[in-house]
This record gives sequence, C-alpha cells and structure tokens, in this order.
Amino acid sequence: MERKDPRQIQAELAMPFAPEDLEWRLQRTFEYQGETKGIAVPYVTNRAIMGRLDDVVGPENWYNDFKPWHGANGKEAQLCGISIRYGEGFITKWDGAEDSDIEPVKGGLSDSMKRAAVQWGIGRVLYNMDVVFVEVEKRGKTWIIKKDQQEQMDCAYRKMLGKLGLTPAPAGGLRPQPESAPDGQRPDAGQEKPGDTSSGKAADKSAGKPGKDSISYIVRKARINKGINSSSTQLRLESSKGDRLDAFVRGEHPELAAGIVLVDVKLEKRQQDTVVYYMLEKFKVADIQPQAA
Repeated sequence: MERKDPRQIQAELAMPFAPEDLEWRLQRTFEYQGETKGIAVPYVTNRAIMGRLDDVVGPENWYNDFKPWHGANGKEAQLCGISIRYGEGFITKWDGAEDSDIEPVKGGLSDSMKRAAVQWGIGRVLYNMDVVFVEVEKRGKTWIIKKDQQEQMDCAYRKMLGKLGLTPAPAGGLRPQPESAPDGQRPDAGQEKPGDTSSGKAADKSAGKPGKDSISYIVRKARINKGINSSSTQLRLESSKGDRLDAFVRGEHPELAAGIVLVDVKLEKRQQDTVVYYMLEKFKVADIQPQAA
C-alpha cells in the first residue's frame, strides 16, 4: 500500500459514509398532540468502521484492544483503543461506553469501538445532524422506529451532507466493490486481519480437545467485573500454540488467576456487529505448572 502522510489519512478516515453504512437508534420518545413520537440518531456500523480502516491504512496497519472499566453509579463499562501505524510505531486513541442492559458486554464492546473511531474522525460528521423526528411503534415494553421511516432518515442525512458540500463514499468502504459481491457487502467481510489475536480462531479449533499431557489454555490475565445485577470474570487466554483470545465467564471466579492452566475447555463464539469475543462455558483447572509467559 502507498505510504500516506498524516493529513491524507485524516481526510480519508473522515470521509462521510453511505447511508447504507449507518444504523439509526431511537434516542428518546415524547408525546405530541396525543401521539408518541421519537427522535432518531445515526451511528456508523462497526462493519463499516473496520472496512474504512482496512481501506485507508491497510489491515496490517491497525488493530483494536478492549479493557473493562468501572462506569458511573457502579455500572460496568468497556474501553476500546484503536491503534494506527504512523512511521515505525502505533498511535492509540481510546474511548469507552457503558455495558448495555441487554447483552451487556457485547453492547459495551460494540459502542466503545464506535466512540473510539470518532476519536480518529471516523463518523465525526454525524455530529452536524439536525434533530430527526420519526414515527414509532410499541414492541412489547419498548418503543422502536417504524420501518417505513428509513427513507426519511436517509434523506435527512443526505441533506446534511449537501449543506456541508460533502459527498458520501460508496457503500461498504472506499474501495469499489466487484460486481459479483452482494450489494452493501464487502468481499472480505468477516475475515481475520493478519496478526489479529482477538478472535482466537486457531485456538478455538482445539478447544475442549487437549491431547495427552498437553496444555489447552493458560490464563495470562484475569479480572472480575462486578455489576449491579450480575458479575463476570474476564480472561486473556493463550493456547499451547501461542494464539491469544479474550473470553468471559459468568460469575466471579477468583480461582482463575494469571498462570492457571485450563483443560477440557469449551468456548462459545459471540459477536456484536464485528466485535468478536468468547464465553467460557466449560473448563477444568489442571494440576500442572505452565511455562513462563
């Protein structure tokens, strides 16, 4: 990939996304003339963020990292750092988000990555959006945006870009899509980046199938996250092949300290947008000493 100067990278990262690369969320509802209305706000999807980074700096020149954090009022949160190579080193910018009420960890990981991307200018133009009013409907105990409001929201976004004299990039990223690819889908979507240790794809193949006298996983880092209604234990695991992945266990497990060896491991892969993590559903603590990290 051609070497780009920092200003060029900044400009390309900040390019507006196509409407297809945005998701809209209901920010709040209100009563107007006896009816419930809503205010919608746009966000860039994690898939589009990863595609933009791949296109601008190359998949080998960026990576992300996640750390648990203590949010306000005792609510747990997740921090995401997005690192981009400049010259011989990497520069990292961080931001965070509280765990959501539904699928707490997944929501925190996904939202923290979106906010970290804004630190790099990705999707920052969305802060210029005017208030977008939408029709809503009740689903169970929750209000949601009606499906027929999509065109209205997309039009509001295009109108905002027009006022700023901006043109959105093609859907799916800056790189033109081949005709054989489905609309709005990147050909390399879902593939691992070289050097990416967050998904643990290779390690997952051997999960729960340790050979004779073999080490399945070593706990490299462990942290207990205490929430208001539930707790979890966050782990950084390393397989006998050296592959690393992040995993969570429901509940508090002080026995899972750094250096502990786990065998008979069962991992379940979870995903929120393009953020991948694992749940440790089954394991045994081996009575052996691991090699030094």
